[in-house]
Order: sequence, then structure tokens, then C-alpha cells
Amino acid sequence: MPTKKIKVNKSNFADLLTESLSEALGHAQGKITLKSETLEIPKEPPNYAKTKIKKIRENKLKVSQPVFAMLLGCSASCVRSWERGENKPDGIARRLLQLIENNPEYFLEMISTN
Repeated sequence: MPTKKIKVNKSNFADLLTESLSEALGHAQGKITLKSETLEIPKEPPNYAKTKIKKIRENKLKVSQPVFAMLLGCSASCVRSWERGENKPDGIARRLLQLIENNPEYFLEMISTN
């Protein structure tokens, strides 16, 4: 079911805030049930050692450092620094490395659908 979007501006802010507080109070008192969704938050992606990054690049995708960098959306110098152990991938890059490690075909399919 699509979510109703309401534009908040100076003229309706107070009314929307009052309505929201009224809903929250009604829920706290057990008078109304709010719709909710549960989102499972994944664990933090693992840290990757320089040798593991190189193995993922060479064995899973079978690409050069410049091509790997292009696929990840970073520079070739960034990939080189990871593989030399000079820098470590950040959270987003670690999540992409995890995805590639676990399912390289899906990763390639995902980036080629744009």
C-alpha cells in the first residue's frame, strides 16, 4: 500500500504536529493501533584484509584493479592502497566487497541493469 505523502510548510506545521501528537497519545493509551513495518538491520559488514580484497577481485570477478575500481565506483589508486594495506575500505565499500564475495553474479547483474 503506497504511503501518503504530505508536504509540510509554515501554514500546516502546527496542525500536522497536533494531529501526530494526538495519534501518538491514542496509541500510548491503547485506543488506536498504528501501522508499522519491521526492518531487519543487517550486521555490520566484515573488515577485509589486503589479501582478501585481492582474492575477491582476482578470483570472484577476474578483473584488473582499474576495472574493479570502476565497478565499485572508486579510483584505481584507492583499490591499490587497499591491496597494499595502506588504507582500508569504508563501510559502503566493505558492504560491496561482502556482496561480491558472497554472490559475484548478482553483483554484476545488479550493476548492469542501469
